Amino acid sequence: MNDAVQHLDVLLRQGRQLRGSDDVRAALLFEQVVMTARMHSAFPVLADALNALAGIEHSRGDSQSALTHLEEALSIRQILDDQGGSAAVLCNLGAVYLDLGSFNLALEYLLRADRVAEQAGPARAAMVAANLAKSYDALELPGEAHTQYTRALSFAQLADQPLGEMTVMINHADLLRRQGHFDEALTLLKSALALGGHHGGLAANAWHCLGQLQRDQGKLELALTHFDTALAMPEADIDLVLHVRCDASEVLLDLQRQEEARLLLDAALPDAKASRRMRVQARILALQARVQEQDGELSQALISLRQAHTAETEVLRAEAEQRTRELAARSELERDRQRLENEQARYAAERAAKEQLEREQAGRLLEFERLALYDALTGLPNRLLLSERARTALHEAAVRHTSVAVGVMDLNKFKAVNDTYGHHIGDLLLKEIAARLPPAVGVHDTVARTGGDEFVFLLQASRQEVVPLARQIIETFDEPFLLNDVELHMRPSLGFALYPDDASDLDTLLAQADEAMYRAKALGSTLEIGTSGGTLAPATLESALHGALAGGEFHLVYQPLEDPRGRWHSVEALLRWRSRTYGNVTPDQFMPLAERSGLSLPLGAWTLAAVCQALAQLPSLGAAINLSARQLADPELPALLQRTTAEFGVSPSRLSLEIREELVARAPERARTALNALHSTGVRLTLDDFGGGHAHFAGLQTLPIHAVKLDRSLVQGLDRGPSGMALLGAVAQLARALDLEVIAKGVETPAQRTQLSSLGVHRLQGFLVSPPLELPDLKTWASTALEAQPNRLRHAVEDATKI
Repeated sequence: MNDAVQHLDVLLRQGRQLRGSDDVRAALLFEQVVMTARMHSAFPVLADALNALAGIEHSRGDSQSALTHLEEALSIRQILDDQGGSAAVLCNLGAVYLDLGSFNLALEYLLRADRVAEQAGPARAAMVAANLAKSYDALELPGEAHTQYTRALSFAQLADQPLGEMTVMINHADLLRRQGHFDEALTLLKSALALGGHHGGLAANAWHCLGQLQRDQGKLELALTHFDTALAMPEADIDLVLHVRCDASEVLLDLQRQEEARLLLDAALPDAKASRRMRVQARILALQARVQEQDGELSQALISLRQAHTAETEVLRAEAEQRTRELAARSELERDRQRLENEQARYAAERAAKEQLEREQAGRLLEFERLALYDALTGLPNRLLLSERARTALHEAAVRHTSVAVGVMDLNKFKAVNDTYGHHIGDLLLKEIAARLPPAVGVHDTVARTGGDEFVFLLQASRQEVVPLARQIIETFDEPFLLNDVELHMRPSLGFALYPDDASDLDTLLAQADEAMYRAKALGSTLEIGTSGGTLAPATLESALHGALAGGEFHLVYQPLEDPRGRWHSVEALLRWRSRTYGNVTPDQFMPLAERSGLSLPLGAWTLAAVCQALAQLPSLGAAINLSARQLADPELPALLQRTTAEFGVSPSRLSLEIREELVARAPERARTALNALHSTGVRLTLDDFGGGHAHFAGLQTLPIHAVKLDRSLVQGLDRGPSGMALLGAVAQLARALDLEVIAKGVETPAQRTQLSSLGVHRLQGFLVSPPLELPDLKTWASTALEAQPNRLRHAVEDATKI
């Protein structure tokens, strides 16, 4: 138990280190810690993980999930009587509700935090009280804010936190000064300086506040002294420096010391410009105008005033210059200022009218642009805008020697939706699809609607990158569409062509992507990429498929799996079609057709019988069979398994049925029912392509599975270094925590074997172990294999497969 908790602490620490740089992986680690901590009843670690996971969820905008996890973490802390932990979670709950605008709830949680914080220690109580004070101040409740500042100071003193005391004193003094309680504010500021005057940043704030206090009391010379002291302090930030200079300049002008004010403002203006503090820049310019006015430089004063207004509004420059020339001829500054104020009021009205006219014109231009370049129904780019963007993308790709992918997507059975439910439902469906698609691609990619139910994608992607992007697009259809109480399940057909591999211009790319899309529709494969390259027409291939099973054209090959001791303990049966007419036809060509036409059920029954017959001749091995979606949904499959294994005298436990994770994720409840029925027959169940991003890990606990086979991309990701190893290790650790056997497929190099072994994955499948073998070769191996001679036997098999 202690080792398990220590391991969870390591995972929690890794997740916190990833926070901010890779929130996806951090969330995965936090979810793993939550699940494993529940299993081991490690409640303190569980509360920490829930709190950390809630932080990521809130930053992503999923505040409801964050609140749910924080409430659970709070209940755990309260059961454990952890006052400090409870206070921290309550503060986080208050912060989330503040961000959501639920101020009453936020204040309620902060007050609850305040009640338990005192029991957790003075440091925690000081933090909560200070935050409460700021909240009350922001809500314009000064009495409550005074009370909380007093408590915060008391707690900070008990905790022996000088810097905390100093911060509370300065903030409280500022509130007292604004309320006119000068004596109390002065006492606090003096105490703050006595406590930590050597801390430059805080001390500068304190001296600035003292200067403002003396200025408000009319003690201008003393205020200047305090402002000078603030400016002389080290570590003062630029905002404080600029505000102090402006405050000091105002006091100097009140004392008729224009030259000193001029020098101070001349030094401040470049800093304000360099740091882009436009509001302060405007204040400096206005103060410079006041200096110039007192020195009799009326024309320059007006120019400075005009610059001040420009800094705030950046409009009406020509009009302001004209009025400045008019005002420069006036002899009395007071009359000039009054005239300027009147002019400014008129300019404000003119500016408002002009801005309204510009907004109307901009709105009309936007509407014209929308009508010309965007689809009226969905708001997506239309063919014209797609062409413009494609021209730019293809030119940049040619210059940079990169790739561009063009995809065409069509909705399967969209016409049936219009015919059954009416065109208004069809339009709602198109709008909902248009809303789901853009988040599935990159921010610089384009999703366009070019008519009917056809959508076009323009992606900055290579051939290797298209498949995961296309998968993201297809996954947007996993959730049903709810349209005016009508629930629709839609699937797309998607085809892609790439520049420069397939074509060099948009029209040809669109034509080839369109051909690939229709090929995907015919094959039932959802996605096809590039030209057919002479591939058989789907209708021709499907016609040949119907006679292939009866004609004995199918056969099985077997790829071994290696156990932790390096021995072959089982095989995976792989279906192959050697057509008398068309030669070898690959599974990715014939399996979608078999599934669509219903031939996958008799093919599955034939495969099961052939595998059981082989197992009867190979008593030392088990075998895995892949199930299709139709097979998984077939209610007769459990009975077929029992009949077939009994017929050949094979124990069902020697059979393993592999079900792709995507099939389970698509219909989890239906899949769970089917898997339970299969589990009752005694066969083993394996979840294939595990970790590929289709299923929610939390659902694994309710599935009657024995093993998981890692998604091939996770094994290939080992080549990307520590990040790939960390991700695969986290997924494998999650599976082992659920007491599931972990199998890695696609293992091709000794380096991958070493890396997988270091991560605790010892059951391997791939060309490094052995390529797929014909049954005679497998029998030869089984009849000659000795445990002490694994290397000789492996070389013999490799030699046999080369023939």
